[in-house]
Amino acid sequence: MALFPILGRRSYEVVVAATKTMGIGKDGKLPWRLPSDIKFFKNLTMTTSDPAKKNAVIMGRKTWESIPLQHRPLPGRLNVILTRSESFHIGSMEKNVVISGSMISALKLLASSRYRLSIENVFVIGGGQILRESLNARECDAIHLTEIETDIDCDTFIPAIDVTQFQPWCSSLPIVENGIRYCFTTYVRVRDSTAISKG
Repeated sequence: MALFPILGRRSYEVVVAATKTMGIGKDGKLPWRLPSDIKFFKNLTMTTSDPAKKNAVIMGRKTWESIPLQHRPLPGRLNVILTRSESFHIGSMEKNVVISGSMISALKLLASSRYRLSIENVFVIGGGQILRESLNARECDAIHLTEIETDIDCDTFIPAIDVTQFQPWCSSLPIVENGIRYCFTTYVRVRDSTAISKG
C-alpha cells in the first residue's frame, strides 16, 4: 500500500496475530507455533513493488530481544527499535538497525530524506504496548490480522479493531496447524464513502 506522510510522519501497517479476545502473548512469548503465519509475516514484510527499495519493521525493545540472536536483525528489512533506555545499545557494527525513542520520532525519521525514498512500506510488529498505541491510530493504513479461532490462554491483549475506521478487505480460507485454527484477514482504513469498493 502507498504510504502518505501525515504532518511529516510516515503512515504504517500493523501486522499481528491475535485470538478472538485480542490476546497476543503469554509470559512474554507467543503462545502458539504456526509455521504458515511465520511465512506470511516474512513474505508480507519483505515484499516490495520496487526491488531497489526495502521495508521497515517497527518493534519495541522486548520484541527485539525475543527474536533469537541468529535471526536478528530481521533480514532484508530496516529494523526500527523503540526504546527509552539510554543503556540499550545494539553495537556499532549492526546493520539495518536504528533506535528511536518513540513511535512519533520513528515515523518522523522514516519520513525524512534519509529514508523516504529507500523505504517502501512500514510495518508495526509489536509488542503489546506499541500495538496498543498504534493499532487504531490515524497513521495506521491497514491491519494484517492473523485471526486465531482456537481458544488460547493469553496475558497480553490489544484493543479490538475500530470497525468505524477499518473494514475487512480480504481474508484467507481457514488453516489448521498444531491443532490451532486460524485465517489471515486484512483490514483497511475507510477513507470515504467510496472506499472499499472491491469485492
